[in-house]
Amino acid sequence: MSQLRDAVDSPRNRRYGKWLAGGFLALVLLGFFVAPPVLKSVLLSQLGKALHREVAIERIDINPLALSATVAGVSVRGEGGEAAGFDTLYVNLSARSLFQFAAVVDEIRLDGLRIAVTRLDEGRYDISDLLDKWMQPDDEPDSGPPRFSVNNIQLLGGKVVFADQPRERVHTISDINLALPFISSLPYQAEVLVQPMFSANINGSQFNLDGRTTPFADGRESELNLVLDDFDLSTLQPYLPAVVPLRIDSALLATQLKAVFKELPGGVNSLALIGKTQISALKLATREGQPLLGWKTLAVDLDQIDPFNRVVAVHKVALDGVDLNLAVNRAGELNLLALAQKLTAAVPAPEKTAEAPAPLGWSLGEFVMSNGLVRWNDTSGAQPVVGEVRELALRVGRVDSKLAAPLEITEASWQLDFGERFQVGKMGIKGARVDLATQRIDVAEVSNSATRIAVTRNAAGAIEWLTPPQLKPAASKGKPSEARPWLAQIARLDVDDLGLRFEDRSVKPAALQQIDGLSIHGEKLGNVPNEKGRLILKAAVNKQGSLEIAGDLQAVPFAATLKVDGKAIPLNGLQGYSGQYLNVTLQRGLFSSQGEVVVSLDQDKLKAAYKGSATLGNLLAVDPDNKADFLKWKSLHFAGIDFRLDPLAVNIREIALSDFFSRLILNRDGHLNVADIVRKPPAETPVAAEAAPVAAATPAEPVVPVRIGKVTLNNGTVNFSDFFVKPNYTVNVGKLGGRVTGLSSTEGTTADMELRGVYGGSAPVLVTAKLNPLAAQAYLDLQAEVKGVDLTGFSPYSGKYAGYVIDKGKLTLNVAYKLENKQLTADNHLFIDQFTFGERVDSPDATSLPVNLAIALLRNNRGEIDIRLPISGSLDDPQFSVGGLIVKVIVNLFVKAVTSPFALLGSMFGGGEELSNLAFVAGRTQLDAAALGKLEALARALNERSALKLEITGQADPEIDREGVKRVAIERAMQKEKFADLQKKGGDVESADMLRIEPEEYKTYLTRVYRAAKFPKPRNFIGLQKELPVDEMEKLMLANLPAADGDLSQLARQRAENVQQWLIEQGKVPAERIFLVPAKGPATGGGRVDFALR
Repeated sequence: MSQLRDAVDSPRNRRYGKWLAGGFLALVLLGFFVAPPVLKSVLLSQLGKALHREVAIERIDINPLALSATVAGVSVRGEGGEAAGFDTLYVNLSARSLFQFAAVVDEIRLDGLRIAVTRLDEGRYDISDLLDKWMQPDDEPDSGPPRFSVNNIQLLGGKVVFADQPRERVHTISDINLALPFISSLPYQAEVLVQPMFSANINGSQFNLDGRTTPFADGRESELNLVLDDFDLSTLQPYLPAVVPLRIDSALLATQLKAVFKELPGGVNSLALIGKTQISALKLATREGQPLLGWKTLAVDLDQIDPFNRVVAVHKVALDGVDLNLAVNRAGELNLLALAQKLTAAVPAPEKTAEAPAPLGWSLGEFVMSNGLVRWNDTSGAQPVVGEVRELALRVGRVDSKLAAPLEITEASWQLDFGERFQVGKMGIKGARVDLATQRIDVAEVSNSATRIAVTRNAAGAIEWLTPPQLKPAASKGKPSEARPWLAQIARLDVDDLGLRFEDRSVKPAALQQIDGLSIHGEKLGNVPNEKGRLILKAAVNKQGSLEIAGDLQAVPFAATLKVDGKAIPLNGLQGYSGQYLNVTLQRGLFSSQGEVVVSLDQDKLKAAYKGSATLGNLLAVDPDNKADFLKWKSLHFAGIDFRLDPLAVNIREIALSDFFSRLILNRDGHLNVADIVRKPPAETPVAAEAAPVAAATPAEPVVPVRIGKVTLNNGTVNFSDFFVKPNYTVNVGKLGGRVTGLSSTEGTTADMELRGVYGGSAPVLVTAKLNPLAAQAYLDLQAEVKGVDLTGFSPYSGKYAGYVIDKGKLTLNVAYKLENKQLTADNHLFIDQFTFGERVDSPDATSLPVNLAIALLRNNRGEIDIRLPISGSLDDPQFSVGGLIVKVIVNLFVKAVTSPFALLGSMFGGGEELSNLAFVAGRTQLDAAALGKLEALARALNERSALKLEITGQADPEIDREGVKRVAIERAMQKEKFADLQKKGGDVESADMLRIEPEEYKTYLTRVYRAAKFPKPRNFIGLQKELPVDEMEKLMLANLPAADGDLSQLARQRAENVQQWLIEQGKVPAERIFLVPAKGPATGGGRVDFALR
């Protein structure tokens, strides 16, 4: 101790001490008073030269004792004002710098930093001169990192203002605070943990960054916590390249991220980005201002992003309130695809490297979407399609780049609104599983409610609904390879309150079909082969009917077994379709059906069957031309239907029609309404065609097996009105009922038919038959009868066509038809009782024929008209018509009665056409056997037709009867000669007219008469009469005997009287009904008696 004191007290040491103290004091004085102004002057000079700006420094304080310095009030002036500056800069140097041979700073603090930068033009700033200078490369060789250690680095209250003059924007970063506790390159400090911190307000958004770093160790490691509070990304819009076809109208970025960077020996780097980031209030639009994409929030929770090792692991992505606008323009371009193509063209293709980069490994733990909205606007078609998907929600489970595990969609839901055409109240999917490896989709549950679908077919026949977009075709990439089909199955399907509406305006009136309250419930529905599902469907049809379908359903191969229950389904909405083919208005009709449908598709061959029943009830069809009911019934029921499609067969146990009505109308123009029920297609213009070769006859198709057990009719009415006649005629055939049993298409079988009814309220109708209309060769054996039809109702017809009303009369009709081998034979028996015409009617259409005579001819003394009209013909004859033939026969009968009444009587009573007259031998009045036969037939007819009166006209032919009269005179003279001989011999003869001249007597008596005749006769040479042969005598007598016209008239009258006498005496015809009528002139064609009926 004493030695130390001695050393200190030594003169030399004291001198050194004084020198040190003086030096220290000098340094202190220099530091406090000299260094600041000197340093300020140097800084002002050097900074001014380096920055080419005016620099101002308010003051500099140096504390050499504390090894600290403070620079205050620094400002750098630019052209528009202050370009940079700060309030104070405090630096505290550590004494360890002397021992470490490096700069060691214990603390550095910068307060109130201010920086102002102005963008003048594209790529030019007000500090571009400095930037250009600083960007020049440094020629000095790199000597490695400097040796330094800076501690407690602080930047407080900084502010940066960036003025963008071309875009008239100002960006401000204020409240800048930076804290770096330690940055060092010294070995002993290399492992010291440094906790950096940075915070600022960027254009009103708070940004925070803190972490730790060891930047200069052999293995560098940095860790940063990045916190950004709602940074407005729209402020960056002006700085996007012009080739980017997007506009950021709004976007707020918020982050809570941690970035960990490691640089390990050997050049292995890793950068792990961990944490959460969020972009909210996004609004993206096209450069033209059309909205494109937006959302409320997009939150991404990162597990790790390592760009160096190409790993992206996202824990969760949550997207809320997405608003996507999809549009297809008139050229068929989808806006997103068009923007993608522009972006692809704007981004340069990556440079090819010798070694391909490692594949990106990515994974997503969960994706959640909520409150989504997708808008759709398609103007590519004739009709624009505008709609939106609302309340879109989606939750997807883990998925990664290997795609090895199935994609799990926990739930998804949405609503659709395309206006009145298509609305989905809510669509939901739960438990969906997409397996890319097996190409299969399984869905646990699909639900839907309040969906509305409205489809319209316009007047041109085009469907107006959601027309598919007419997208511009993409460039072809060659023929696509045949991919294995995807399989899908829905474990449970629940659809409620589905509404379907179809309006067809291509028909008149427009057809409207509506299904309401449709519910569909299914299990195991999909296209999995041989997987059978279950389906239940219920709906209200056209507001009144109901439909239920339930059963099993299989898609591959297609097969279905479904029970169908349809009740009271209205059919009046089908009028637009039925009106195309039928000229009736279907005002109402209800269809019901209960049964089972079995359908299958086997190698593109459809098989179908139906077993059940069907009813068409409460039908009303109206004749629009006459505005009257045409057809209606209460029920048309089909029971026990057994229908098969392949092979085609129909079996029906029973068909029942009840309470039916049909209206037949003959219109004022003489047209029957039934003839116009089936609309005729418009006539086509005939086109000349070349003669084609005659095709070989094709074999007849096999008859479809059809069997109908029984057809029953109950309580039917047929109403007929004739508006063609005046007054109009109307009649009912009511109480129609009956049955047909055993209808079958099998050859050799016949059905039994029996129908009953009442004509006009009083005349019973009965039809019985055996028939087989379904067989290839139709068979019919029918008998029909109607009794006691009152004919007074037909007065409109008799008045129009006959000129008389009908006072009374009843008709009974019996017909028998037999059709076999296409040959028809029929017998029509008409029996009319007490038919009587009444008052005469003035009608321009009435016939001029004597209809009363025709009736008198046809009606017997009991007032009966009994007519049989047999007809026959072949159905192969295209001209053959049963109805037309019957009418023709009846008309011919009446015409024959009027024009040839005796022919009609002859056909009924014998005698034929010759009954209209009796022929006589020339000059004679006696009735021969032929004449007597005709008179007997005529007498029978007159006695059976007491209303007839007979006119008899005797006729004598001068050419024939004149010689006959002479011969009769010669014969009577000969009879007188024989009568005289007999009287001389005492013979008992009453009259000479009764005598017969025998052949052997003829010459004797002729000679006497010749000699007694007074006319010149040939004589011999002595003057005596010559003896002449018989023929010579006859010639001379005929030539010389007189025969006056009076003799001919007497001959004609005698002939008529003889006929009259016979009819009265032998024919028993009352004399008051027979009239002798003189001939109106000489007759020709021989002597005779003519008859006329009145």
